[in-house]
Amino acid sequence: MATDRVKRILEQCKALDSARMVNEPIWDELGSICFPRNGTISAQRNQGAGGRPDRARVAENFDGTAMRACNTLATGQAARITPMGARWFVLRPPAAIQGNPAAENWYARCTEILAAKLGTSNFYNRAYECYQYRGGYGVSAIETTVGVNGRGLHYRVLPTGSYSIAENSHDEVDVVYRRYRRSPAQLAEQFELKNLPEPVKKRFDDAATRHSLSEELIHAIEPRRDRDPRKSDPRNKPVASSHVHVESELELLESGFDSTPIAVSRWQTNALNPYGWSPADYALPEAVQANFQEQMIDVLAEVAAFPRVLYPAGMKDEIDFAALGLTSFDPSAGENAVPREWLTGGRYDIAKDRAADKKAAIEAAFFVELFTAISRLSPKATATQVSAIVSESREMFHPIYSNMVREFQTPVLRRSFSLLIQQGEMPPPPPAVVQSDDLGAFIADPEVEYVSAMALALEQSNLAGLNDILTVLTPLAAIDPRWLAWLNPDIVGPHLARAKGLPSCFSRTPEEMAAIAQAQAEQAMAEQAMAMTQGVRNLGGVDETAKAAQMMQNMPPPQ
Repeated sequence: MATDRVKRILEQCKALDSARMVNEPIWDELGSICFPRNGTISAQRNQGAGGRPDRARVAENFDGTAMRACNTLATGQAARITPMGARWFVLRPPAAIQGNPAAENWYARCTEILAAKLGTSNFYNRAYECYQYRGGYGVSAIETTVGVNGRGLHYRVLPTGSYSIAENSHDEVDVVYRRYRRSPAQLAEQFELKNLPEPVKKRFDDAATRHSLSEELIHAIEPRRDRDPRKSDPRNKPVASSHVHVESELELLESGFDSTPIAVSRWQTNALNPYGWSPADYALPEAVQANFQEQMIDVLAEVAAFPRVLYPAGMKDEIDFAALGLTSFDPSAGENAVPREWLTGGRYDIAKDRAADKKAAIEAAFFVELFTAISRLSPKATATQVSAIVSESREMFHPIYSNMVREFQTPVLRRSFSLLIQQGEMPPPPPAVVQSDDLGAFIADPEVEYVSAMALALEQSNLAGLNDILTVLTPLAAIDPRWLAWLNPDIVGPHLARAKGLPSCFSRTPEEMAAIAQAQAEQAMAEQAMAMTQGVRNLGGVDETAKAAQMMQNMPPPQ
């Protein structure tokens, strides 16, 4: 018999699914232009992970511009925002301990370990999948869990339509109810055979159904309201997790997490709908028209290649349509007795121009220009032209990137960091990193700095402003050096290095910079003392020199 908790989960899931289903018709339309092989949302949900490609929808798709544009957008983001094999993030200490050498070094080491673990996991494949869902449907969800045998990291992308979400008062997704399917063999591996309901155990014992049948489950993730914060066991974690077998209404596992294991990311948030909007939403009208126009253009091409023929009644069997075919007719019968092309005057050129306009609008909606602008320019294009095109696209992409950082990249990296700490993969933390509150000691979530090509490009506006200032101040500094004295090299230097994408090993650490400044100050004092000593010797001899040396000891160091 179902417990009150299970009943509440089933009812809550049903209510969230009902609220989500109003989006499915538009998702089906978006899927028809971006992922025609996937079939409808309902078909994917009913068939589970083993759903067959929808050949009918593929056959109806005459124009693949939206499909290719969505793929270009996903590929461009994967290559320029989360590139495999290149450093695209850096973990920094929390604000309270930033600048502490031990903390900075520890988080730098953690950055290297996390980057290596991401490279050996399936993260980059799944990140690309997330980019596809975000571009096509406007929403993606990725689950971060431990890897095989409780070691490493593993990522799973949830198909759109298989989960329902709810937001908290800060418009953040903190409730995720997902439906998924597993075979009896998979359930025995996931939850152990002894914990499964009797019908599932019987299907597991039957070799014919052990791997073929698909059992439906609900995974409920939501904030835990009734927990004891003084306890750290799974049932008192801040985030509640429950797996329920739908058929038997049995809870297979109740657990919890310190942070939400599923990061739900929206392309563009919408106050009226928690699932957001996508580039495909903006491209849909043009994509539908382009598909129809491409079909009509094919008809025009076929008619031009194989024209319609108008022939006199009774002459059908006498016409030879083969190449070099010979057809005889009676010249005295008049013009209407001659077979001729009929209604072949369609304007193929106008149709192609109209279709090109639609395709350009589709590519603009998917930011294709941002990722292909330079390659599309003429080889004779100037650097100014390249910069202007990329800058314009970059500014349009900025709010989208900010949302991606907040809802996708940062939550996934912080949870991955936490899981590696729990596995003992990170080095022992120094005392400066360990913080405490009324509930005990803990390691706070790191700040994440992004250093990918796209992240650095978005900082170019600050760099451009610095260049403009220097252009104005440099001539003035030739007259009076104080014009440049207010610029702080300790701040400007690291910012320039980061904006230009230089590896961190190219720059000196703050400690090294402080040591250099101290050495320069001591050298300046020594040179000043030597100069004064030599001057005194020239004027007054050894006694005066001794007085000058005594005076130098009491002088403050040069600034």
